[in-house]
Amino acid sequence: MALVDQQGNRAQRRARKRLTPLEGSPVDASEIPGWSGRIMVWLRVAAQLVAIQLLLVAGTALGLGILGLGPASVAGSTLLRRIVDGDPSDSIWTDFWGIYRAQFRRAAAVTAPFILVIGLSWYEVLILLTNSAGTIGAILIGAVLAVGGYAVACLAYAPHVLRRYTDPVGPSLRFVSVSALLSPLTAIGCIVTTVALTVIGFKLLPVLVLAGLSIPLLMTGLLVDRWLDKVDARGSVA
Repeated sequence: MALVDQQGNRAQRRARKRLTPLEGSPVDASEIPGWSGRIMVWLRVAAQLVAIQLLLVAGTALGLGILGLGPASVAGSTLLRRIVDGDPSDSIWTDFWGIYRAQFRRAAAVTAPFILVIGLSWYEVLILLTNSAGTIGAILIGAVLAVGGYAVACLAYAPHVLRRYTDPVGPSLRFVSVSALLSPLTAIGCIVTTVALTVIGFKLLPVLVLAGLSIPLLMTGLLVDRWLDKVDARGSVA
């Protein structure tokens, strides 16, 4: 019996070695024998990041920017989370546009107000820098930047909240608005990540073109999901 078990185990190991898939997830890298297999896995991850980036740009443009960024971000966040979870999509194009259509109205309604606030804050800062000086001007600029930073944090939370939960527009908008205030460290992390990667992208245009949206979306998703996991855990205990 022991001999049969040993032979069966060897056969299973040989089968796993032959059939090990290159799923394109970092989780799979540890399961691939040899450095060449691991490189192939990470190349597939990079290829998926670029593909999601291009779809994010296309989805944002399709919705004329303000209306398109929200649903595109929700779809992109879903695909990026699947990579993190070790279950990358085998049909990125179909999955992205399916989520985009399903989430369009809700995501656009939740994210559009924050996009408008960010745009207005940027405009006000430029006006204040040109037409104001002294202590009062500095205070006003600081206040506007604080409002703009809060809107950036809310916009960073939104796609990941909408991906996880199915609440309608009103409750989702309230939850996103409050979340950034209830988790200041996570909010600051999202703001710093988004702004820093945006600045790097503008200095390195190839990075901006190939991953200027997908990488910030991935990084903020890791931060927000960690906080939301804690919220869900407290909710289940209560």
